[in-house]
Amino acid sequence: MKILYRYLYKKLTVYLLVIVPSFTFVAILAELVELLRKAKNLDYQAIALYVLYQTPEKVYYILPVSVVVAFFLLARDLINSREIYPILLNGISLKRLGLAVFVFPVFVSVVQLVNLELVMPEAKRKAESIYGFLKKKPKTEPLIAYNSWVTIDKNTFMYFSFLDLRTKKGKGIVILRHSGDFSPVLRIEGKQFFIGEQIKIKNGKVITINSETQISLKKFSEYIFPEKIDIENFKKLIKVKKPVSIRQLYRSAVIAEKFGYPASYYWSKMYSKIATVVAPVILAFTFYPLLWNRKKTSIVVMAVLLLAYWYSTAFLTSIAQSNVIPYYGIFSVDVIYLLLGVIMFRKLRFSEL
Repeated sequence: MKILYRYLYKKLTVYLLVIVPSFTFVAILAELVELLRKAKNLDYQAIALYVLYQTPEKVYYILPVSVVVAFFLLARDLINSREIYPILLNGISLKRLGLAVFVFPVFVSVVQLVNLELVMPEAKRKAESIYGFLKKKPKTEPLIAYNSWVTIDKNTFMYFSFLDLRTKKGKGIVILRHSGDFSPVLRIEGKQFFIGEQIKIKNGKVITINSETQISLKKFSEYIFPEKIDIENFKKLIKVKKPVSIRQLYRSAVIAEKFGYPASYYWSKMYSKIATVVAPVILAFTFYPLLWNRKKTSIVVMAVLLLAYWYSTAFLTSIAQSNVIPYYGIFSVDVIYLLLGVIMFRKLRFSEL
């Protein structure tokens, strides 16, 4: 039994190792043609690096479809080589066979998650930087900053929880000042602040430390700290962090909600990413019963279902961003496909037997 399953896993792996690079090459080539048409800097080394850094994202979106194609090729190979008959005659039903090979798409989903969380964020950042260089586009300026330290002078430092760089308003500020021997002499805390010619802080407290025995604390409703921060220079110090992974999107959504900013974009994108991670399992389970149907129309049905899955997920993601449906409504497509797969799996039998 184990020998049979290892044989099937090996076939699926071989198919996947052929399909994924082929589909990725086509996707990269199409994007490369468009890039060369619009590029203003024809730096071939930069173009090669751009292709390299774009590859993880292409693989991420290609893997779910590739799993379906690999399962389809496996089923056709077993039928055409007549290897399926000794398997069935030895008491291994298609249902039992399916439950065994479903380990493969689970493994692919794990690969999806690792790629999304560990590889894609940095690769995406570098690809966008190279893309801007090739098209001579100015770097995107950040709109918000959060959980950051800023050096005001050699003895004074500022930390803030959130800052809107357009309005110059923020929340959760702490200013620390120390003496030449790094002994703390001043700490200012505030719930809200505004950066202009001076830093205006509201609803906080000032802690002054003259010595170990002379410490004073005063609360205030408004406090003016006589230092100026150049916001334009400050923007250059901040790296634009576009959330890519599930963790980054979750953190961005929580921070946006905490400080009163719309978070629907981040939540919908996060659920969409999760849906793509589990897509290999969902699609493999749904399409498996159709693979053993010898009718020619089954291929058309699979193609329609595959297109419907991606377009439906994309459509639900877009309307979730507008708060038309709850964010978890994106998973409704997966639930429908799972139910469809369960119904077909229960009725599964080889059409020639």
